[in-house]
Amino acid sequence: MSIRRERKDALEHRRLILQTAQALFNEHGVRPVSMHQIAKTAGIGQATLYRRYAHKGDLCSDILQDYGHQLMNQVTTYLEEHRQSSAAEKLDGIVDLWIDAIEEKSDLIIAMEAKMACDDHRGNFFHSPMYKFFRNKMSELLTEIMGQDTNQQASADPDLAAHAIICSMSPLGYFHLKQEKGYSTDQMKMGFRNMYRLSAQ
Repeated sequence: MSIRRERKDALEHRRLILQTAQALFNEHGVRPVSMHQIAKTAGIGQATLYRRYAHKGDLCSDILQDYGHQLMNQVTTYLEEHRQSSAAEKLDGIVDLWIDAIEEKSDLIIAMEAKMACDDHRGNFFHSPMYKFFRNKMSELLTEIMGQDTNQQASADPDLAAHAIICSMSPLGYFHLKQEKGYSTDQMKMGFRNMYRLSAQ
């Protein structure tokens, strides 16, 4: 078998595994689905599955990486379509998109965090292109919101503020507060918006 054919087979296996896992996760939730069930449903051997994914956290991470690229493209499109809006309004839009993503993929994120160590670069969000993308975009918008006020710029670091915003939207923390207080998703969005605007004052 040629190298090109092997690569094609590997890509097809990856696509099949991810599609099968996502369908099972959507139907049953992430926690109840086993690696054995994924392999059986996909029609592949468990050895084939484990060669690519050591555990379910690895598989969740791969699904989230794909979703992360989609989300970054979505944010880029949003910012382009709203380029005439104020920086504060654009930041609001990014916050809304982020929260929608947390709501949609929370089970995957939590499963990945439960399986992977923080010192593993594959599972450490702060080493990911997605983290860098969002921090850069938020930092740019916060700098614009701060404007040319020298005193304001001296009292706030937009990179630090952007990092704090991202950290505060950890899925585990987000759902803890939402459930404890009984907040709706819209209330959470508005609360985060108000808090982030304070960080730029």
